[in-house]
Amino acid sequence: MNRLAALVVLAGLLVGALVGFAVPTLDGPTYRSSATVVFTAVQLEPRPPTASVARHISQRLPSWVKVAASGAVAGEAGLRSGETITAHEISGVQSLRIELNSFTAEDLADRATDAAKTVIAVVARMEFNRVSGVVSANGSEPESLSGAWAAWGAVLGAVIGALVGWLVCALRRPGPWVSHLADGGSRVAGAQAFADSVDREIRALWAGVRTRRGALALGVGFVAIGGYAATGSVWPPMVAVLAAGAVAVRDPRWIAGVMLALAASVLPPKLELVKLGPVTPTVLEVAVLVGLVAVWRRPGKSIFLWPLVVLTVAVALGSARGVTGGGEFSEVADTLRALLLVPLGFLVLYRVFAGRLAQLVAITAVGAAVASSIELLAAVMDWHRLLVDERSSVITGDDTSEVSRLSAPVLPLWGPLLILLASGAFPGRPRWRLLLIALPGLAHEALSFNRSTWAPLLGFVILVAVARFGSRGLVKRLLAAGVLGAVALGLSAAGALGGTGEALAGRVTSVFSGEALGEDSLADRVRENTAALNTLLDHPVAGIGVGIPYGGEIVSYDALHDRTVVDPRPWIHNQYLRMWLWFGAFGLLAVGLLMVRVAAAVVHSWRRRAPATVLVVALGLGLACLAFQSVFQTTLIDRPSLMAVALTLAMLALAVAWRPGPQQSGQVGGPRLSARRIMTP
Repeated sequence: MNRLAALVVLAGLLVGALVGFAVPTLDGPTYRSSATVVFTAVQLEPRPPTASVARHISQRLPSWVKVAASGAVAGEAGLRSGETITAHEISGVQSLRIELNSFTAEDLADRATDAAKTVIAVVARMEFNRVSGVVSANGSEPESLSGAWAAWGAVLGAVIGALVGWLVCALRRPGPWVSHLADGGSRVAGAQAFADSVDREIRALWAGVRTRRGALALGVGFVAIGGYAATGSVWPPMVAVLAAGAVAVRDPRWIAGVMLALAASVLPPKLELVKLGPVTPTVLEVAVLVGLVAVWRRPGKSIFLWPLVVLTVAVALGSARGVTGGGEFSEVADTLRALLLVPLGFLVLYRVFAGRLAQLVAITAVGAAVASSIELLAAVMDWHRLLVDERSSVITGDDTSEVSRLSAPVLPLWGPLLILLASGAFPGRPRWRLLLIALPGLAHEALSFNRSTWAPLLGFVILVAVARFGSRGLVKRLLAAGVLGAVALGLSAAGALGGTGEALAGRVTSVFSGEALGEDSLADRVRENTAALNTLLDHPVAGIGVGIPYGGEIVSYDALHDRTVVDPRPWIHNQYLRMWLWFGAFGLLAVGLLMVRVAAAVVHSWRRRAPATVLVVALGLGLACLAFQSVFQTTLIDRPSLMAVALTLAMLALAVAWRPGPQQSGQVGGPRLSARRIMTP
């Protein structure tokens, strides 16, 4: 069977490579010639040029890029059938690179020069002759693009084909890992049993905080957060790590809880300690190390073991390529340590909470609600040290609102958590308790103003609600939610909820009006993707390695010296392009294998009628939500997002094997707590 699976994967790889190679060449060979245009401002009055006149060119260049590719230029330039004009801003020198793409190389250089002159004429006319331009470099010799794009397509096709083949094998004839999955239960009864287990755990937590040990734990947490808020020192959180580490030998759940608090709360995820050469360890990394020591001898082999091993190898190879390719060692080391949070954090959480999944869900939900409540309170009270990555303005279209845009490390966790709360695998009664947990998260998500998070989250919540309530029940709830949402938007737009509500209403309506598609942020992401793709055309197999600039730029204006400054952009919003750049095609394959294992686990749990099927589906959708967000957000270098992935994966690995039973009920929340305990056995 292993040989057959290898043949299927190999066949998928070869077919994908052939298709990927053929698609870019279907329309025949493609050629490109480039010319450079330099613009200058025209003085309307006989006076020396001023900074405002010089800046006019820089501010208008992004618009002229769109003009160059418009129908006005194409019609005036007399393009032939199938020819296109593209333009790229050359940062810092008030220039555009005009590219003429054609299926023939005949006279292409001369026609590229003529196209550049047409762009100058159209731009000058649209700007009422306040600018002028000159072709500083005539059309270059035609270069063929077919070969580079064919190689790029072949690599991408091979990866996709191999993953499709692997998915077919995982669904039709899975390997030994499928024996870890539970079966033979009722999905509805299993969801109710799990919800009851979580209910017992939440009640046990409430009872536990009223014990002496619970009061001590709350005191340590207050010192960690309050001490950092008051002093900005890393040592109050470090005290919590040392206290949890002291008892981790007997009960490693304490260090796991501190690890989650450091990664997904209101504390900055990079609380750095003493600098050790080019590396400065963080408090979170110390907590992970203590957790690894505490669980190293514990048994526990999950269904995600080998996919995570392959992913770790890809990360190590990409980091090594970055160091040997000239990347800064400290940057590569920092990125490597951040990415290792996924496999190492998963290992700690999976082994610590083996057999205690309901307890992990209860701790996560209550902890996230408390963290978001603290974040909202910090925004009201203006506690700056607890407002991690907060921004003071929101730009929607042409409007800039001076309101607080909240972030905080706990925010990435709310996507999977809200899907879980809506799934039916979380206790819905008493209603006030569910609202007490969900409302801080909903408010936090709203005040983040992240449209790239809202869209996939709403879609997956609706999907899980369809599975839970059916079409009729969903329609009733959607109608009620729609009415409440319309009323809230109306009040917000009218200013009844203040400036924040007004900005939030504008942010929401921009998605439906299409205004978001014309914003500079989207054009900025397109420029990032273009630079990354141009680099990948030269390095489609191995990538460039971690810490190597990919061609993206940060352009700023130096008012003191009246000049434009261009620096390499260290980030990119599309995380799949970043994976390809850093880890090459092998990195894409490694991430895809992990996704395939997640999808296969969800499908097989559904087929086998696993008792925790509802929970498995909800967690799978939570991971899918994080995957969709990775197209538009810089999550691959964000430690809270990486820890959210590790936590959700650990929950999923525990959920596929969960079975309700007398002994598990005894383990999870069973007897009443004594005065010496805060956690259940």
